Amino acid sequence: MSNELIKKMAGEGWIQQFSASGDKLEEAIDNYTWLGFEVRTIPVKDLGCDGCTVCFGDENDDSAMIFTRKVRAGQDDELFSGND
Repeated sequence: MSNELIKKMAGEGWIQQFSASGDKLEEAIDNYTWLGFEVRTIPVKDLGCDGCTVCFGDENDDSAMIFTRKVRAGQDDELFSGND
């Protein structure tokens, strides 16, 4: 994965947010989901951003980049379902 993937995702409406790991990553995923966003994560070490990810080179590092986008029309949105 690389900058090409990030560009492709941007074209699909995904917005790059920030990287996190462990409990903070789970908390961010839960919060974005609760707010009605789709969430996708990609391991930072898989992004291969021209040396920019050198800090995440440890094979045990579980940091992931968080991407979000608004739930598309027609998708189930449990946050608002049943509120007619």
